[in-house]
Amino acid sequence: MDRSRAANVLLQHLETQEDFEVVDYYDGNCDHMGATISDAILQAGVKYDSVVRPRVREIREKYPTARTTSAFLKVLLEVGPKEVLRWKEERKPEIVLRLTEFFIQRGIELEKDLRAWLTVDANLPILQSLKGVKNKTADYLRILVGASTTAVDRHVFAILDEAGIHTKDYNTARVIVNAAADARGVDRSCFDHSIWRFMSRRSVQAGRDKITCAKINHATGCCGKRS
Repeated sequence: MDRSRAANVLLQHLETQEDFEVVDYYDGNCDHMGATISDAILQAGVKYDSVVRPRVREIREKYPTARTTSAFLKVLLEVGPKEVLRWKEERKPEIVLRLTEFFIQRGIELEKDLRAWLTVDANLPILQSLKGVKNKTADYLRILVGASTTAVDRHVFAILDEAGIHTKDYNTARVIVNAAADARGVDRSCFDHSIWRFMSRRSVQAGRDKITCAKINHATGCCGKRS
């Protein structure tokens, strides 16, 4: 299936979803490198609304001078990455620290610097060579500083699969979703965020339904299996 056809198939599938709507906003463009770096690293594998967004907001409010990468590094070294991020485990705070140092080494101090640096395709493999930073994180960073693209995650793969577009290739999925956004005439990052919101809400509802079902089964003594 070629890109244009796959994009149309995805759009047709989304049109059948009553709760799907295209929004005209997404997180990012906060002019604060500390918040941007933290957002990009913390978001993987956790609930964004309840875990990441409050921490990003707190970093912006508590450390207003950390809008430059150097100032953020100073905060990380003085306060400690785990304390700044309010994060118990070691891995993500360490990646935040390494990524901050990585940007400083390349003279990236402001979001506009990062945006310009990320527009150079040759820089993306360099960024992804950093442990803990892969395709999705690189594209998510691009979105956070104003680029128009898709950061492919499990929700994107799931909606493509539902539409009958079976791929596990990151770049293929990104090309298809970007093409769908272009065909619909909407910003790619907004379209990506729309898919994320739709799939996240559905995932939450499925979890609630599962809990309700488990409570009913416990109350009735039913094991939940069909005879």
